[in-house]
Amino acid sequence: MKRLFAAGASRWDSGAIVLWAVVCMFATASAHVLAQDDSTEAARGALAAGNWQEAADLGEATGTAAGWAVAVDALSIHAHYVAPEEEAEALLQRAMQLAEEAVLLDPTDPEVRFQLAHAVGRYAQYVSPLQAFAQGLVSRSRELLEDVLELDPDMVPARLQLGSWHADVIGQAGPVIARMTHSATEDSALEHYDRVLELAGDDLGVYAEVARGLLRLDRDEYRDRAQDLLSRAVALEPQDALERILHDQVVRELAELENN
Repeated sequence: MKRLFAAGASRWDSGAIVLWAVVCMFATASAHVLAQDDSTEAARGALAAGNWQEAADLGEATGTAAGWAVAVDALSIHAHYVAPEEEAEALLQRAMQLAEEAVLLDPTDPEVRFQLAHAVGRYAQYVSPLQAFAQGLVSRSRELLEDVLELDPDMVPARLQLGSWHADVIGQAGPVIARMTHSATEDSALEHYDRVLELAGDDLGVYAEVARGLLRLDRDEYRDRAQDLLSRAVALEPQDALERILHDQVVRELAELENN
C-alpha cells in the first residue's frame, strides 16, 4: 500500500509540476501583455500631454500594433502642427512605414488601419498637390479610409477625414475636375460631415474640421454654418495638447471670418 501510495504521489507530483509550469507560462504571458498595455497607456499619456517625440518612441517600443498606432498618431500630429517644415517629411515617412508594419501585425483593428490613412493623408497634404496626385496618395487616402469604415462604419475620425478628403479634392481641383478624376463630390462631403456631427456630439476637433471643410467647398454658401461651428468650438474647453493647438487656431479663424 505504501508503494502504491508512493507511486500515486509520484504521479501527482509530476502532474503538479506540469500544471505549475503551465500556470507559470500563462502568468508570464499575462504579465507581458499587462506590461505592453501599460507601455501603450504611457504613450497615450505622452500624446495627450503634447510630448510628441516621447509618445512616438514609447509607442514604437511596445512592439504592438496598438502601440505603433499611438506612435503614428504622435508623429503625424507633430509633423502637421508643430515640427519645422524641414523635419516634417522625415517624421511623416517614419509614420507611414510604422503604420504599414502595424497593419501587417493587426489588419482587422480599425484604429490601426485609420492611423495608416492618417499618416498617408498628412503626407499628401505636405507634398504639393501635383506630387500627391502623381504618387497616388490622393486615391490611396480614400481607399484606406473606406477600408476603415467597412470595419467600423461609425468611427468618427475616419468618417471626418473622408468628408475632408472630398472637400480637399474639390477645393484644389474644382468640383468638375474633382468629380471626373476622383469621384469627389460636395454631396458626399456633406453626407459624411452630417453623420460625424450626429455621432460626435460636442467635439472641438470635429467642429473645427467640419467648418474648415465647408469653407473649402464653398466659402460663400457655407459661411454662416462654418461660423456657427467655429463658435461652438471656441466655447469648448480643450481636453489635451492637440485640442489646445486647435482651439488657438479656431479663435483666429473665427475672428478672421467675422471680420471679412
